[in-house]
Amino acid sequence: MALIALQSISKIFTRGDEEIRAIDALSLTIEPGEFIAITGASGSGKSTLLYILGLLDTPSSGRYLLDGSPTEEISDDRRAELRNRFMGFVFQSFHLLPRASALRNVMMPLVYAGAYGASVPDAEQRSRAEAALATVGLADRMQHLPNELSGGQRQRVAIARALVNSPKLLFADEPTGNLDSRSGKDILALFERLHSAGVTVIMVTHDPAIAQRAHRRLVLGDGKLLEDTRAA
Repeated sequence: MALIALQSISKIFTRGDEEIRAIDALSLTIEPGEFIAITGASGSGKSTLLYILGLLDTPSSGRYLLDGSPTEEISDDRRAELRNRFMGFVFQSFHLLPRASALRNVMMPLVYAGAYGASVPDAEQRSRAEAALATVGLADRMQHLPNELSGGQRQRVAIARALVNSPKLLFADEPTGNLDSRSGKDILALFERLHSAGVTVIMVTHDPAIAQRAHRRLVLGDGKLLEDTRAA
């Protein structure tokens, strides 16, 4: 069974009398364990598609099946629960709590898990967060605040936070956009290691060179899927 199946998904925004089709009757299947880059020109629908896939937005029409189950009619609470339990998110701007240590930032999804009936004991929260930070190479920076870390280190904290619940899916929206080239390469190498460990990685990027690092590349244009190519 496909991990994700989109069936003629559209997302329509209105601006006055104007109708904007951010996603236009797009169909797509994603299997477990893939490493996918979504690319295309500005305004092509890349981030809108990622937000729909990550249950952060809803399609205007069409069907989205996640692990075979339809998602269009589920409640906001159920969406939040699925995001917390099965998905991790990495954004360009990190979205870290400025007054919390790296360790506390990474623990936050485990704290929120209690709201969905999956309470995690405090000691386990800490040990899992420490393990996630060690995975991204920050075992020696756990007590540092975000403003005491470099951009690349802050993005690693964000990735550790995304991984702490052992998600099936890792979504990344322009994850190297605010990083220098060396830090960007390090983050991409980390994504490749996570993919090799079995995590399904779906990454939005405007950079064709970064997209080439993925095993499958989806090119969008005007909300439509223009290309779907796989590495040889």
